Amino acid sequence: MARRFSKSKTIDTRSEDEQQQDRARRIRFIGPWAITALGPVLVEGGHLAIAGNPAALALATLGIAGTGAGLCKFLGHLDSKAKRDKDTVRLHQVNTIAVTAAVTIGTITGVDTAATAGAWALGGIGLSLANNLWSSFHKKGSEKGASKWEKLEAEIGLAKHELKNPVSNGKGTVIAQVEAKDGATADELVRRIPALASALKIGKGRITHTVDDDDSSLITMRVQVADLLKEGFPWRGPSAFGASIGDVPIRIGRYEDGEDLLLNLVGILRDPGELSNGNVEHAISMGTNGAGKTQGNQLIVTECGTRTEVSVVVIDCSKFQQDFGPVRHGIDWPIDKKDAARRFFKLLPNAIEKRTDYLAAKGLSAWEPGCGLNFLVVIGEEAADFAADNEHYQKILRTARASGMWILTSLQRATHNNMDTDSRANSPAGLCFGLRDGSDAQYCLPDEAIDAGAWPQWGNRKPGYLYAAGMGIPEDRWHVTARTEKAAKRDLAEAINAGAAIRTPLDTITAEAFGDLYVNRTKYDAPLLPKEEGEGGTPQQAAPAAAPTATATAPVAPAAPAYSGPPDEEMDGVDEETMAAEVEELNEMLKNVLDEDPEPGEYDHLRIEDEIEPPADDAPVFELGGDDSDKLTSEQGRQALYERLDQWVREGKNSFAPRDVTDIVIRVGLSDTKRWFYRQRDALLEAGVISEDESDEGFGKYDILRSPLS
Repeated sequence: MARRFSKSKTIDTRSEDEQQQDRARRIRFIGPWAITALGPVLVEGGHLAIAGNPAALALATLGIAGTGAGLCKFLGHLDSKAKRDKDTVRLHQVNTIAVTAAVTIGTITGVDTAATAGAWALGGIGLSLANNLWSSFHKKGSEKGASKWEKLEAEIGLAKHELKNPVSNGKGTVIAQVEAKDGATADELVRRIPALASALKIGKGRITHTVDDDDSSLITMRVQVADLLKEGFPWRGPSAFGASIGDVPIRIGRYEDGEDLLLNLVGILRDPGELSNGNVEHAISMGTNGAGKTQGNQLIVTECGTRTEVSVVVIDCSKFQQDFGPVRHGIDWPIDKKDAARRFFKLLPNAIEKRTDYLAAKGLSAWEPGCGLNFLVVIGEEAADFAADNEHYQKILRTARASGMWILTSLQRATHNNMDTDSRANSPAGLCFGLRDGSDAQYCLPDEAIDAGAWPQWGNRKPGYLYAAGMGIPEDRWHVTARTEKAAKRDLAEAINAGAAIRTPLDTITAEAFGDLYVNRTKYDAPLLPKEEGEGGTPQQAAPAAAPTATATAPVAPAAPAYSGPPDEEMDGVDEETMAAEVEELNEMLKNVLDEDPEPGEYDHLRIEDEIEPPADDAPVFELGGDDSDKLTSEQGRQALYERLDQWVREGKNSFAPRDVTDIVIRVGLSDTKRWFYRQRDALLEAGVISEDESDEGFGKYDILRSPLS
């Protein structure tokens, strides 16, 4: 049986795009050689046709030259629309001019002589080789980076946004100018940023943008293609040891492009550097648990603890020793109890008034270095404990900045149930650490930072990462990711130890405004640090508060000894058997007392509906004791009440209930002692000596703000 043979047809498995690219590649290589080979035939034919007619020859020459010029301009326009690089544009221009010149000269002189034919051949072969080499080498390099943006234009709709001058800073950041054309807007670009980030294979929040204030078609796009903060940066020590807080900004970290993260707390600095001078801007520090807020706050305390003309107040009613133990000896006034915090905020308006009066008397509208007052930095950690629905807190934030006071409200979420909206509105600056929901950044950062692309949705996976806005920072840095420097607790503690010799004590104006609350404060002279291996000793104890040093007016009275509370019961040496025996003995005593009925059965016959017989005339009468000689006049009663309050202040007692002064009230020789007490209470409230305790557990009680005798 004969075998049949058949030719199998080769099937091209390439895609249509690949086939078109292959055909275009062949045309680029063959085209120059075809023009070199076939061009002389056409040119010589034209020359022979019009060579005998001078007029026709002149007109043809002008026509060819004009056509070549128009073609050169048209090709330049196409290159511009296609956004081709400058080298490609130059090649196209050279080819067009060379061909136009060769055709024009060849039409006039012909290519039938050895000289003209040789010139044509040499020029054509040279240009053909140049084009082939260009296509082989330049195209391979340009296809990789040329045109990711061109592809994105078609794929995600960026045809009306022209990319200009992309520049890399060599630190993982590319900054490019984008021009919106033909009525395109920045909002259209913003809506496509998520698709752009996906196409460039980078994370959300790594592409940010700002719009030119004078020309809304000009957009600066910032692309962070590498995370250079991942390894972190070691703490470099205090940024300006021994300088005034009003000299230079404080440093707490670095941006992802390597620039320092600086804060202007005081508003006006002698040398602001890249930051701007302006007003004091209270700030909100927000971030989920473990995001790095505490480390940032410790760095701020350390910076202040190594400067002059600044005092730090820290309020942390949840875990002060955990959060601020390493730097507690740099805090002039640590407050770790809710009642003390409540009293602090009630007295703060008085301090603000005294400070502003002092500045006004010096002709100053705001705090300035060398004015005689310390700049006051108030850090409220876990501020949800006192910032929600706190009327005093709202008023303080409205008025404190003019007195030389910066308040940092630190909490996990600054939503309305944790921080009053009015308080949030009066805290325009923000330090936004990692959040579980990136949209919560609106409670901390200004709208400009959110609109530019700030998106801190990394939770606590990147401790120390943050966005910083306000406090003198240029607006184009608000959406740039930063990270606080990594500092060991012991290094921070040693820096504050070194700063003890240069720190400025709180000025007398402010100290007197707070009165006994400041005098009786707890003050630490040593840090609380974890013990190192082999280290002995006991944990550091709180030191008695030192009296403030006078810097503006008369000195403050010496501090009274702090109230230490009732003595502790020593139960270590009592065993369970002894305690059980004592309890049994006590029960037996109570039983004997109950069994001792002086008149057994005397009232057994009485029922609830029966009337009790009146006592006999000679029955003994029980009296409370006392006589008219023990009575007090209204003035004496007032003096006794004031002395009792003064004694409590010196003992450290912070609040009282009306029953605590009943023994004084009942001795006042008036028919209506209750009304007398309310008159005295109202006078003390108006004078700011006491205030009502608004806490849930303090209903009916009063906070003692200062001694009425001071």
